[in-house]
This record gives sequence, structure tokens and C-alpha cells, in this order.
Amino acid sequence: MEKDVATREKRTFLVPAYNVNREDDAIVLRIEMPGVERDNLEITVENNQLFVTGQRPEPEKTGTWLVRERRWGDFRRVFTLDDTIDPDAINAEISNGVVTMRIGFRASAKPRKIEVKAK
Repeated sequence: MEKDVATREKRTFLVPAYNVNREDDAIVLRIEMPGVERDNLEITVENNQLFVTGQRPEPEKTGTWLVRERRWGDFRRVFTLDDTIDPDAINAEISNGVVTMRIGFRASAKPRKIEVKAK
């Protein structure tokens, strides 16, 4: 069961929310990251795992906090990729606080049409 905050190696990480859908030629992964700049985001693939890590900076404080629900600090999501995924066919972009990744399939995993020849 996932929580808002994950702990690993005695470090606490924020766990951003995400959605996944499949399109004809790719898996599309969207991760919510409001307030995160591209320079504070790192996406890597290693041993069939996709790591999304980075940092949401602490907002500038003016005055006294009355309510403080927004979280900041280090974040991390790890996704396991199956053998149909081509790790070289992953593209990412960030816009309006959402990271969108298109994750392509290996050629061998894509459906292909077999030509039937007349004899």
C-alpha cells in the first residue's frame, strides 16, 4: 500500500500521484509535480526500473503559517518495466506541473501484420 510519503534507506521521499494509459504505440505515464522545475527533476532507467526523482523546493515563507498542507522536499517514484518496453524509447516533458512520459515498446513486442501469399 502506497502512502503520501515513502521511506527507503532511512530517507523520506514524497510520492507524487500518477496516471498511466496505453495508446496504440506507447504507454503514457503522467506524474503530478506542481512547483517542480525541469532542473530539479531526474529520470533514469536501470535494470528494468524507471526512476523519477528530484526535489520540490520549500516555498518562500512570509509571515506565520496558518495552514500548511503542501509538501516539499525530495520525491521519488519507481516503476518496474516489463520486457516489452524499449528503454531507449522513453521520452519525457514537463508542462504545467505534469511530467508526461511516452514509453515505447520493443519492435518484437509490437503487433505486425503477416502477409499471406498466394501459391
